[in-house]
Amino acid sequence: MCSSIHYKSEIRAVFGVQIAYQSTGQMVSLVVYIDNGRTLSHQKILNLREFAFFASGEWPSIYNPNRINYFEKENVPGGIFKDSITQEKTPYCFALDSLWKVRFRAYPFKGGFGEGWSQDAYFPSLAQKKYLFDRYGIEQIDTKYFLDTSFWMLLRDVRDPGWISTYRNI
Repeated sequence: MCSSIHYKSEIRAVFGVQIAYQSTGQMVSLVVYIDNGRTLSHQKILNLREFAFFASGEWPSIYNPNRINYFEKENVPGGIFKDSITQEKTPYCFALDSLWKVRFRAYPFKGGFGEGWSQDAYFPSLAQKKYLFDRYGIEQIDTKYFLDTSFWMLLRDVRDPGWISTYRNI
């Protein structure tokens, strides 16, 4: 007797971010995968524009075939701003501007702006690393991606003053 397992899978996007120095001079690396219910495939590194257009569903793509607005779905301020006069579409996600603060005590490049939330200069303290692992499942902040639900949770958290205070004082 033979049996087979049928996977009912819906293809969906899995977005993520890595907080590390990038060769582009950026502090984060955005990524998207296709999740077919069993594996993540078709990894694509994104710039802010691509991320905002894919995640908002504004652009048709293999990464978001149903054109879901993940910003709305995940309750994260971001997406595409359309100027009412020029009709120009501008991508935005303010939470991305704060992600470097999770890793650094001060902005690491000359002429930087602001203070970070990390207890140590270039990495979170051991207690903060444990917190990041417990909350988001992230093992190494500089080599691993915050993925899927952890990614969206992080984007919500870095805009929450209560979370910022808790993280900063761990």
